[in-house]
Parts: sequence; structure tokens; C-alpha cells
Amino acid sequence: MKVLITGGSGTVGKYFVDELLSHHYDVGVLDVVPPKQNVRFHKVDMLLLNDVEHAVKGYDAVIHAAGIPHPLDDSAERVFHLNVNGTFNVLEASARNGIKKVVFTSSESTLGFAFMTNRMVPEYIPIDEQHPTRPQDPYGLSKVIGEQICKTYSAKYNMRTICLREPWIWVPEATMIPFYKTLVTDYDQWYKNLWTYVHVFDVAQAHRLALEKDLSALHELFFITAQYNWTGKDSRALLAKHFPDVKKISQKFSGAEPLISHEKATAMLGYHPNYSVKDLFAL
Repeated sequence: MKVLITGGSGTVGKYFVDELLSHHYDVGVLDVVPPKQNVRFHKVDMLLLNDVEHAVKGYDAVIHAAGIPHPLDDSAERVFHLNVNGTFNVLEASARNGIKKVVFTSSESTLGFAFMTNRMVPEYIPIDEQHPTRPQDPYGLSKVIGEQICKTYSAKYNMRTICLREPWIWVPEATMIPFYKTLVTDYDQWYKNLWTYVHVFDVAQAHRLALEKDLSALHELFFITAQYNWTGKDSRALLAKHFPDVKKISQKFSGAEPLISHEKATAMLGYHPNYSVKDLFAL
């Protein structure tokens, strides 16, 4: 299968390239920076629809991972414009080329907690794909709209679209490990993120599985998380301290389970998280 990865030279996207190459996919990268790997490279600004359309030609599927990854370092206008219009262009270019599957790298920021200005609490725990999306920031909003773009193109063109909502993606790079350790020790400061993370190797696995699985519905979305929260502490105790007003907690919810469930991805994609904080800190 020939797969084009937008943003394949990025911090996360480069791991998608490695994952697909290790499983013998024919991989191309659409980015403004050349990839490290020896793969087909399309130097394209994804805001230029005609250029994106030309780059997509000849591929069987697209993983759309390009975009601004959070709202903290760019203006609200730039985050929204690049993420929303870039996603539209990728889906439109794919439709024009008869692409049958697009996997979209979405985010748990669709829920709204990570960058909330006004306090919200989860309606129930564990959170699943039916939980309301209530973003208060341009990044989370851009991902909600990106998911709707995928759904729209599925409905119009019978294109399969799968949206993968990852929380904070942690990467096994030496420059990041000291920071991750502070997230563990100072966990009280990071309640907005619901202490939910995922190792980039597991994210790459999920994207490959999304390419490989032919689901009955043309459009689906999934949360992709680690097996446990990043603190290693009891999740009910974390809730009692930081979100005591959550009323509905599943009786089965126990231990250090993540507040956001990947159960649907396990059931439908065969996704199983294999990596944890311990693997990162062993570097």
C-alpha cells in the first residue's frame, strides 16, 4: 500500500514513517521540511490546495498528521487557519484523487479540558467517544472541525475516515525526559490534562491499525491512550482531589486507569498500548 503522511517530518510524524516502513509500506511524506528517512518527499504547503492535490496523486491512503500541535506558541488565528484549512485541503485533494481512506491525527483537546479557561468537569468517568466536546481554545476547536470535515467527506464520497484522538504524546527523546519527569512529580499542576498521555510508539501503532482495518462505518473516531495515567497514582484519588464534583464514575473504574478510555480502539482496531512512562525513563 502506498501511504502519504502529511507532517511526516515532524516530532510525531517521523515515528509514523518508521512504523509504516517497518511493516513494508510504500511511504511518502508531505511537509515543508525533508524527512530523515529515505522516502518520497513532497515539499508542499498544505494551504495550497492544487499543490496538495498533485502530491496526493497515486497514493492509496493518507495519514494527515500535519498541523500546529497546540495553541500556546502561535496566534489563535494562525492555529485555526492552518489546522482547519489544511485539513480541508487534504480531504478535498484526497477526494479529487479517489483516495479511499484518510486517517486524521485528532486530539483529546476536542474535549476542551487541556486548554480550558473556564473550569469544566467530566460528565462521567472514564470518558469515551460519546462524551461532549467543549473546546474553549482554537486548537481544540480546529480538531473538532477537522473531525467534522472527515465525516462530511465520508458521507459525500464514501471515503473511509478514521479520527484518532490522542492525549499528550510523549516521545523517547533525551531532551524531553527531564520535562516528563517534572510532569510526574508536579502532577497537581497538570490536572487540566487529566494526567492522560500516550507513548508515540503506541500512537504509531494505532495509525497503522487504522489503515489496515476495514470498519463497517465509513467514519469512526477513537481515543488512543496509555494503559495507565502518567502519575501511577490511584485515579479515583486524583478525581477526589481535583474533580470532586464528578458525579458518575463507573464501578469498574479502578487503580491507575486513564480517565480517558481506549476501550473502543481495543475492541474495533485491535489497539493495545505497549509502552509506558517506565519505558521512557529507562532511556
